[in-house]
Amino acid sequence: MWRKLIQPYAVIITIYVFILIWLLSLISLNLHFLNPFSHGIKDYEITDIVYSRMRNEQIKMEGRIVIVNTGQPERAQIAQMLDRINAAQPKAIGLDVLFSRRKNPAADSLLLASIIKCENLILASELENYREDIAQFQAISGVDSFFNQYARTGYVNFPSTETRTIRYFSPAENTAEGPAYSFATEIARLYDPAAVEKLLKRKKDLEAIHYTSTADSYIQFEPETILDTTVDLRPLLSGKIVLMGYSSTEGGDCPLLDKFYTPLNPRYTGRTDPDMYGIAIHANIIQMILDGKFINKVPRWLSFALALLCCYFNVLLVDWIEDRYPRIYHPVTRVIQVIELILLFFIISLLFYAFRVKLDFTYGTLGLALYYDVLLSYESFSKRRHQRLINKLPRIFRKEKSE
Repeated sequence: MWRKLIQPYAVIITIYVFILIWLLSLISLNLHFLNPFSHGIKDYEITDIVYSRMRNEQIKMEGRIVIVNTGQPERAQIAQMLDRINAAQPKAIGLDVLFSRRKNPAADSLLLASIIKCENLILASELENYREDIAQFQAISGVDSFFNQYARTGYVNFPSTETRTIRYFSPAENTAEGPAYSFATEIARLYDPAAVEKLLKRKKDLEAIHYTSTADSYIQFEPETILDTTVDLRPLLSGKIVLMGYSSTEGGDCPLLDKFYTPLNPRYTGRTDPDMYGIAIHANIIQMILDGKFINKVPRWLSFALALLCCYFNVLLVDWIEDRYPRIYHPVTRVIQVIELILLFFIISLLFYAFRVKLDFTYGTLGLALYYDVLLSYESFSKRRHQRLINKLPRIFRKEKSE
């Protein structure tokens, strides 16, 4: 049995397939007319379909997190909003607004006074100047020292990738000033320190974001409601996480700087408009941390090993079909390829949907798509051009046909 499963011929074909995949990966699609196509492929994952089409469309409200739209007010108005929110005694406040420099002295003083009153406030910051040689950011920016001396900060940067879709966040980073934690991590720590410890014990540089909610799943307030002194905010905000940031609930003009593409976008291919503001993305991350529902990725080495085995056994299968049913060899093989690719799609989707296990099977998918053509090319090359050379090789390197 083992002799039938271990075929050097199949090993050679498998090696050729992955050499071809490696060569294709070295080709940069920089031609102008190919750019939209290449960018679309990079910005798409099978799991996007799970988020866009297979998730439960019923809106389930998240009771622990409240979003407050700051609009684009003056700092004096933000100070007034902070005072009102803080008086309602929320468990944590996250202010996703960058105060990178001082402006009006009077407004800045009012804002500073409000910040000092908030003992559970996290201000937004940004990390800059990453040095790969020491794996460290050289600066924390985005918030003037006039403000951050009385409040903790958390960086709001999302990891830069080749795509425009926000799929990952970094829980913690090394900086020249010491360890720094993300905006969502710091806010979650105020609400549930044990949940953050569980996150950090995973020791992952990047965590895939498990999106469970759109902006409609969070209670949202406009500045007018927060500033209305006739509204009692205590029953609405007490003991909760309040996230303050731009989150327009109306169409029309709005800053796209803090709006991003996410896998929840209903148009997972050919996207036109970003679908989620940064404050809602932070809310999803916080919700994931508090619930402890993380996405677990299959190790890259295991994915590659599975891709090799999948390609290898498909070569054996095709070889067997050619020996037994030579007349229908070509159409049957093509049908098998299509069926396998469809099954692979459903397996990857099921793993992610049911178990939050993310399998990156890019190499396996390419192997399934290419192995048959590589096999035909190999046979054509060996039979027509180098038959004499092949005959001189040891017998195990020649394809043996059963009689």
